[in-house]
Amino acid sequence: MSDKEKIIKKLRKSAMSYLARYEVSVHQFENTMKRKLSYLKANLDDLDEINIISTIRDEMVLAKFIDDKRFAETKVRSIRQQGGSERFIYGKLKEKGISNNIIKCAIYTVDEGHENAEMIAALNFIKKKNIGVYYKKSLENKIDEFDLKKKGYGALSRRGFSLDIVKKVFEIKDIEKANLILEDNV
Repeated sequence: MSDKEKIIKKLRKSAMSYLARYEVSVHQFENTMKRKLSYLKANLDDLDEINIISTIRDEMVLAKFIDDKRFAETKVRSIRQQGGSERFIYGKLKEKGISNNIIKCAIYTVDEGHENAEMIAALNFIKKKNIGVYYKKSLENKIDEFDLKKKGYGALSRRGFSLDIVKKVFEIKDIEKANLILEDNV
């Protein structure tokens, strides 16, 4: 067995171990394999490295161990539950090397049947952070209320929500109504 074959065998074993623990995108997988290949201190030229990584990547994609669509749907579902907006989702998935078409398809699949998915995500976020209607302490005066609202607007804006959604979220004054929207009954 040549050195190149030994390296491929080690890298394939490492890839299988990695994919057994994590759901990753093709882009993340390639970056990880490049790093792992550099750890092996292989005396390969750049063309050999690219060929080895692309061969292993193709094997893993063919075996359905790596699937960008599945990865995107999983991430979208997770981010939505944590209270992330569509913009936030696009940003996170673009970091992972996912294309716009796959992101759009994943958002559509996860949000299917929820015409107010952005509102639900915003309410999930404020519930998690105890902002707005979910604020637990009593307010002493109007200045506290204004400062809290300003902080809430900032937090939701940084999370990628539009001003329209932020205003709608802060217009809700009843916890039961907010919980009904979260259950998607309104």
